Amino acid sequence: MRSRHAWLVAGMLVACSSDENASSSNPNPDAGADAELDAGGIEWCPAGGVSKGPWVMHVDGTSALLRWEACRPGTSAELSWGKEGGALDQKATATAKDVVIPVTYLAALAPKQPQDLEGTYTMHEVALSGLEAGQCYAYVLGQDAEKKGRFCTARPSGQSFKILATGDTNPGLNDYTVKLIQVMAKEDYDLTLHAGDIQYYASGLESWQAWFGFMAPMLAQGAFLPAVGNHEYEQPQEFELYYQRFWDLAGFDVKQPGVFRAESGGLHFFFLNTEKDYGAGSVQFTWFEAALADASKKPGYRGSIVVIHKPMLTCGDMSQNDGARAALQPAFEQYGVKFVLQGHMHGYERFEVPTTADPTKTTTYLTVGGGGGLIGKVDANIDRPTCAMRKSSGAFYQMTMLEVGPTSIKGRTLDVDGKERDAFEKPL
Repeated sequence: MRSRHAWLVAGMLVACSSDENASSSNPNPDAGADAELDAGGIEWCPAGGVSKGPWVMHVDGTSALLRWEACRPGTSAELSWGKEGGALDQKATATAKDVVIPVTYLAALAPKQPQDLEGTYTMHEVALSGLEAGQCYAYVLGQDAEKKGRFCTARPSGQSFKILATGDTNPGLNDYTVKLIQVMAKEDYDLTLHAGDIQYYASGLESWQAWFGFMAPMLAQGAFLPAVGNHEYEQPQEFELYYQRFWDLAGFDVKQPGVFRAESGGLHFFFLNTEKDYGAGSVQFTWFEAALADASKKPGYRGSIVVIHKPMLTCGDMSQNDGARAALQPAFEQYGVKFVLQGHMHGYERFEVPTTADPTKTTTYLTVGGGGGLIGKVDANIDRPTCAMRKSSGAFYQMTMLEVGPTSIKGRTLDVDGKERDAFEKPL
């Protein structure tokens, strides 16, 4: 295993213009052709023509948004769906929008991985409405019967459900991300909250095209809601061409790209972009305070979860944002923020921060950055005074399951072998 520094150096990328790659990266092969090969002989556009997805987002009590991308013209826009466990006898037709990707990004150390090739792709989108609250549904694409999944609408307040919390997924680096997804597949969770650094060009071992293949089981499980990490900005246009293209409508009340909120079971989820200013007086801070206050007034409100990438608290080998935490903690306490999910530090940490009004009550900060990136030094800054609030930690790959019940949220952090490495409970 190479050091983190060596890994980043080795992961340099090649960005190619359309003129240089016109012969090898045209994503519009003849509709009658089988799987298309790039110049290196790698199969990159599947015979079915669906290159990415499907995935679900923008879920509330009565609606959901589904998307998938096609790399071949003339693919079907049809979707069959119905209540989970029943017949998929309802039909929907997606809107189709062509998107031109003007540049090729290559995973330099993984030539056999499917690459992110320039060309014209078709984004399909289906908005399902009139759904039942707290009901799970299944779906399958008309173009390819293997492209299927499920999702659950937002739960009524007080109803039980599960949330997967993860971050810093780098499935091309090793098999740990895939193993963790397999471990968590037994949990039947409704949605995934991702703390950013979704995909790593810097490892040189994966592309967005490869990422969607690795992560298909997670995307098929339920709604995927991702925060923005620094690795979403690795290439000059990556954020716009990839993150925004896939998840611009992940949640609701979008203030800036990657800044949004969602809700299920009386819990409200707030996503902030730590690559932009979110300190006191910033646009994000102002929006968040107002949105959090608004959420707290909703019928059935039970608390909130904030999802960020760069940590406000860590004892590991990354900096922590003390100023942002000092500015935001009063709002956390006033409006009942139960958890702050954070990534960037590749490992696991749980902090319990006492509230000012009642030190027996806490805001829980979870570092969930062990989703697949090279594990860091979890105790590199153990001398920080705030480390006295850290109650659990470990330098291991992990994902955390949050089980929302009628009166509490129970957390279980599992490693790649399915072993429970931490457990906790927070009253609602």
